Amino acid sequence: MLLLRILSLSSTLIWICSADMGSGFPKDMNLHVTFPPILQHQGSLALGHLRPLGWQRRAEASIVEDSLNIGPARFYRLFVRGNRSVVIRGIVSPMDVLWTDSYLSKHYGHLNVTVAKRKQRLVDTLIMMPFKSFLQQYRQDDLYMNTIIPDEMKSETPLPSVINCGTFRHRLLEPILWISAGDTASLLQAHTQHTLHCVLDGRKDFIIYDISEQYPHEFDLLKQPNGDLFSRIDVDLVNAYKYKYLHQALWYWTTLREGDCLFIPAYTFHQVRAHGRTIALTIDMAPSDVREDFIDTDCEKNPPVYVSLNRAEFLWKYEHGIRHLSKRTISSEDVRAYLFLLFGGNERLHREIFRDFYVQVTHELDKTSVALPTGTDIWKQLNKDEPHEEYMTRNHLKNLTSDRLESLADIFQKSARMHEYAKHEL
Repeated sequence: MLLLRILSLSSTLIWICSADMGSGFPKDMNLHVTFPPILQHQGSLALGHLRPLGWQRRAEASIVEDSLNIGPARFYRLFVRGNRSVVIRGIVSPMDVLWTDSYLSKHYGHLNVTVAKRKQRLVDTLIMMPFKSFLQQYRQDDLYMNTIIPDEMKSETPLPSVINCGTFRHRLLEPILWISAGDTASLLQAHTQHTLHCVLDGRKDFIIYDISEQYPHEFDLLKQPNGDLFSRIDVDLVNAYKYKYLHQALWYWTTLREGDCLFIPAYTFHQVRAHGRTIALTIDMAPSDVREDFIDTDCEKNPPVYVSLNRAEFLWKYEHGIRHLSKRTISSEDVRAYLFLLFGGNERLHREIFRDFYVQVTHELDKTSVALPTGTDIWKQLNKDEPHEEYMTRNHLKNLTSDRLESLADIFQKSARMHEYAKHEL
């Protein structure tokens, strides 16, 4: 998806210098947890009733693994285009030795980051706070961090070389840094974008469901404007009577440790649980048209395994505590490329997806006194020749003249550079 993942939930963002969101007691930092769980029937109770997700049915098998030496073309053809999850161990450099709390506080403590309550919820309050304050509290308080990595940290952050060239280079959306302590659980969810999830320190356990249906109603889903899906199932205390489907749904598992990555294709239902002190990097990528083969014009024959994140170009960047488009000079053709990213692997771009993206790009500019057209107004201007109001086709976007995209390019550029302009220039 093209949005910061937690922002796709119903949420409120507030600024704060410190947070009292927990009991103040040290969390359980145990990394030695049995997974997949050993299932046990409890009398007449349904299997896994009021137990965590994964206790309702035995795992089918572990997720397939591939070699550290897998190349971008093989990765794309077998797993990205093949829509298959894969684990690649040791593909990023671990950060457990360098990124101690004291080191992060000393070098990056002044940066503002976004944090939320440790158990992800359908309705969340996001807190913007100094990184140093978070590091002082997260081992005791009910907090975890998820923030687009600031530019200042990118030179130390590893980028898997498997996505650093060819088709992937122009489809990178955003890199998210996650830090948590104790047992931290995500919702059961599926996203519209591909995700490469890498553990830099600690441990994470993953559940991947093998569901062919894109919208399984049995998961009690909440659909977001950008197409992401979140389940209302309580992943810590599953009601096995209400969600009987979990006794039938096939699932696969893996455990990631320092240096390991898991590729999660778009629309794949998954749930993740972190243990102890965990630092992870997720890189979101826009799906491509599966009919297209891998383009490897800039791929090295023997690329280095470990490269830094600042070598990649992402759609989004983190600046002044807020996310912005990375480009500072935005042309009509840049806008066309952005819109093609919104298509993902689909033939149609739906109006609500565009409007959601437009709000994400312009939300800070919209808070100024600048009179902005609405996303609906822009959509009508772009799509006035299409017979269907609710969606746009690839061919229509391809054939749009540059002048039809100029006003949107101007709005996007002002949004990206609003801190560089004087108020009268906006």
